[in-house]
Amino acid sequence: MYQKWLEAFHFVATEGSFTGAANRLHVGQPTISTHVKNLEGRFGVELFHRKGRSIMLTPTGQSLYAITHNLYGHEQEAISYLTSARNLEVGELNLSAVGPYDVMELLAAQKERRPGIEFSVRLGIIEEVLADINDFRADIGIVGRDCGSETIHSMFYNKHRILVAVNRRHRLATRKRIRLSDLEGEKMIMRTKSSTTQEAFNLATEKAGVKVNPVLLIESREGLREAIIRGLGIGVISETEYSPHSDLHALSVSDADMYTRAYLVCLESRHNRPLIQDFLSLAAQLAEKSGYSAAGQ
Repeated sequence: MYQKWLEAFHFVATEGSFTGAANRLHVGQPTISTHVKNLEGRFGVELFHRKGRSIMLTPTGQSLYAITHNLYGHEQEAISYLTSARNLEVGELNLSAVGPYDVMELLAAQKERRPGIEFSVRLGIIEEVLADINDFRADIGIVGRDCGSETIHSMFYNKHRILVAVNRRHRLATRKRIRLSDLEGEKMIMRTKSSTTQEAFNLATEKAGVKVNPVLLIESREGLREAIIRGLGIGVISETEYSPHSDLHALSVSDADMYTRAYLVCLESRHNRPLIQDFLSLAAQLAEKSGYSAAGQ
């Protein structure tokens, strides 16, 4: 009861007429007049001075209007915000990724076309990224393998060549390219099972019948890099993640197609949400420009 009365009063004051309020609320003018009359009668107050067709707020009406403005006056602001969100001019997108390269490439491109969107980025191993997606801490994840399922939407984005990294004093450091057989018996720093880079290398050496000598198991790329710099062994790293150092040398492998792959993942139930769909669409456009597609994995 009071809500309709107060709403009618507010829009009469805002529009400056009972007719304007009626149009705004999509009701008849007599309904607005009745609501305001009931409000004045219920509390024994006068809210408007009426003179012909013109009206003016009384002091009591002015004080009440200041209150109702907080109830109804921000409607246009709310509609403007929702319109901006619909047009992808504002919003927030949380990303989680196994490495910085692909997520930052996508983020830079999206910020250029959607400057009003706010982003956050978390880095972790693949299990952490998927947990972020499932627990709604992240809207989109970037992982190194296809994790598509009934609940996870997965889209291929990119692939990157795998390099073998050695210390500058290593016997192979004078070369640019090697064959897998050149690594037979080499002391190797292994990455954990969550590393798709290590996984691709292991599959290639197994297929080629090449055996390396694992000497250290390490989880992080940074740890792998430091171990190679210290001469503890050789390792494999994605081309995009290789960071030059005076004591490092990178080798390409001529007889094996070894790549890491990047997939964008999100909850299947959310992949059509506007912000998420727009980001996936951008990724598809960038992949096509790079010559990659789902069929070109």
